[in-house]
Amino acid sequence: MNSVHLIEIAVNLALGEGSKPRQSELRRAVSSAYYAMFHCICQTYADVLSGASPKNRNNKAWLQAYRSISHHQILSCCKRKDIQQDFPPEIQKFCVEFDRLQLMRYNADYNPDETFYRSLVLKNIEDARKAIIAFTKTKISDRKAFVTFASTIRRKS
Repeated sequence: MNSVHLIEIAVNLALGEGSKPRQSELRRAVSSAYYAMFHCICQTYADVLSGASPKNRNNKAWLQAYRSISHHQILSCCKRKDIQQDFPPEIQKFCVEFDRLQLMRYNADYNPDETFYRSLVLKNIEDARKAIIAFTKTKISDRKAFVTFASTIRRKS
């Protein structure tokens, strides 16, 4: 999954085909923006473990790493202030946006009474885009450390 492409899809959905997007388009836009952030982390984790270059990695291992990190793990890591404080502001901001957008995505997918507005959806998409760009520009050592923390968080029984 390409985070940039998911953001582009989100923008297109939020703009709608006509003058006013339908609620279903706005809801899918929110979901696509959230998934852009989610897949940014999955790709970072897989690249850290197996290598970023398809020519120089075991692609089965890369895919296994990509699919092994869960929404819950990332969200739990993003909510942990004790972990966040050790990272640069860009990663902290990513955490805040991920947490916020995950809740918005949950409402978009599961709350039929929620109403979405194009201006707010577009703002959230832009916030997600900026958070992804900032995250990917942080030092690789910080990104590695963050995805390592996220990958080791397990659900409490």
